[in-house]
Amino acid sequence: MAPPVLLLTRPRESAEEFATSLDSGALAGVNVVISPLLEIVSTGSKVSLSAEQAVIFSSSNGVLYSPDGMGRTAYCVGAKTTQRANARGWSAFQAGDTAQELLVTLRALDSKRELIHLAGVHTRGNIAQTLNQGGIRTRHIALYNQRLLPLEHDAVLALSGPCIVPVFSPRTGEQLIQEANGGLKDAHIVALSEAVAEPFRGEKTAGLLILGTPRAVYMGKAVEKLCRALSLP
Repeated sequence: MAPPVLLLTRPRESAEEFATSLDSGALAGVNVVISPLLEIVSTGSKVSLSAEQAVIFSSSNGVLYSPDGMGRTAYCVGAKTTQRANARGWSAFQAGDTAQELLVTLRALDSKRELIHLAGVHTRGNIAQTLNQGGIRTRHIALYNQRLLPLEHDAVLALSGPCIVPVFSPRTGEQLIQEANGGLKDAHIVALSEAVAEPFRGEKTAGLLILGTPRAVYMGKAVEKLCRALSLP
């Protein structure tokens, strides 16, 4: 019998990075298939910032396509995004693990400076809109787009048997459901958060695990545990 498959659908670089972070012992009993459902491409937007403005990074892709920080302030979602922002010269602070936690942090600051959300065309949490409604001047600049991609042939075959599919965003989940076209009955979905799990509520799956805390390290542990469990004889 063929071993179960770990199906990774993040943009290729992120998927490869995630696979590398997993314990080799957990991966020994599964086949890893990478089939990105999103492709990150630059929009070509230019950014001009003053020393008085601060930025928001809700993902590491925002950091990748942004200019160097030159010591300017950046409020970030997640530890990895914060680390990458600091490496690019920003004075970066982790303002939460989710967009909602970021909003709470920024509201509590009671700062008068304008904020610039450097992000993708598609964002979670309506950060700029929500902050503006709360009286905090915020602009959203889309530095990259997240183009949808079809499932590759190997990924379609993987869904015909036991597989583990970590899902990091609602949009990826929606694309997976559309591409699978009802073929997720053998898929163990691991959702980063309740919002990511929502598209799967009406789908027949082998399992839907929702992380209590939306952090990559917990996603890794959950995936490793499933890899070990499904590969047992």
